[in-house]
Formats: sequence, structure tokens, C-alpha cells
Amino acid sequence: MRPAWVTRQIANLVAQFCAGSGNAAWIGVSDREMLATVDRGSVRVAPFRLGGGYRLLPGLAIEDGFVWVPGATGGEPELWLSPTKTGYREIFENFAKRFLGAPGLAGAEVQIDHVFPKKAGALDGLAYVRMLAIPPESNMAAGRTVERAMAGRAAAAPRGKLVRLATYYTIGKATGFAGYDRLPDAQDANANRPAVMALFAHLRGFGLPPDVLTALDARLTADTLTRHR
Repeated sequence: MRPAWVTRQIANLVAQFCAGSGNAAWIGVSDREMLATVDRGSVRVAPFRLGGGYRLLPGLAIEDGFVWVPGATGGEPELWLSPTKTGYREIFENFAKRFLGAPGLAGAEVQIDHVFPKKAGALDGLAYVRMLAIPPESNMAAGRTVERAMAGRAAAAPRGKLVRLATYYTIGKATGFAGYDRLPDAQDANANRPAVMALFAHLRGFGLPPDVLTALDARLTADTLTRHR
């Protein structure tokens, strides 16, 4: 059984994804000011993601990462790092001890990885990517299939989006879905449907509500896999 702090982190991401007001699961930003209120002279600029702010992690330069701490709305602190920053397992362990009440990563049975894949994130101009303690089986399955395709497409045609939000693939990776056995089909959405149906069955069993797992959502997800990057 994984530690409670791991379960809380994953549940926090899932709750944000399923928020009634819309997807609030941010996983990548082009600038940290997208997340935190800043002063620009006499003008107060409100953040897109209201209710929280970032904190420095001792030993980590702000250019390399920060901790996002939620406001009164609640939720769990989040570690955000540059997609090019190395040594992130040690950094995450420091974060987990200080902000999540974790004794360490030993025996936690998780891999520490970027919620939005680091290679695709760096190619697409993201300055920071959200980190998470992830089940090893789903992290490796996503890495060799969906995320490999994302990196290839980002290299060919970067999108340069300012903010990246979690997708169904993200939530599958976070919650332990290991059903990907090949790269997604870039031409035929129907070829992706078996994997998507298996993903949705997994998410249903994990406890995601029916209103975010509709038949239309499944069809759109299979189609999105043909061009996801």
C-alpha cells in the first residue's frame, strides 16, 4: 500500500481535473507569473489560477522550480520544476518532507516524474512542469507510448501554449493505468479506441464521476490521440 501522502497528491490532481467549474488541473506553464499574483508598478495583476501562491524550496533557485501552495480553497501543495532540471527525485523528496509530511521516498513504491512529459515540455517552451509521485507501471507505459509520440510531434511543430491542463491520459498515468502497449495511431482514431476504452474503464473503477467519462468524451479522446502533443 502506498503512503497516504502519495494518495493525497494523486487525489488532489483528480479532484482538480473533475472540478465542477471546469478543469483546474494545471500541469505546465510558460511563466511562473501565470500561477502567482505579481506587482507591476502601480498595477496589481491578478493570476489566472486564483487562491494560491508560490514558495521557495531551500536549495532550489526560483529559475529551477518552486512550490505552489493553495489558498483557502484547500488542496495539496505542488512542486513545479523546469523541464530541464536534473536531480528531481532528490528535490521532490525534500519537498515531500517539508510540505506533505512524508518521511522520505524509501518504500513508497513510486517514481517521481513530470505530469506533463519533460521532453515535450521543453520543446514546447514550458518554463515549469508539475511534478508527481506516480505508480511505476503507468509512468513507464505512458513514457514509451503516448509521451514518446508527444515529444515527436512537439519537435516537429511546437504549439507554444501558455498553460497546459491535465488530460485523460494525464489522469490515467497518475492513477496507475498501464494499458498502453503501442504508440497511438496518428491517422485513425478508431485504432486508438480500444486503449481509450480500457483507460476509461480504469478511470471508472478508480472512482471518476460518470459526467466526465461519457461516450462522447471517449470518442474525442481517441481522436485527440492522433495529434496530441
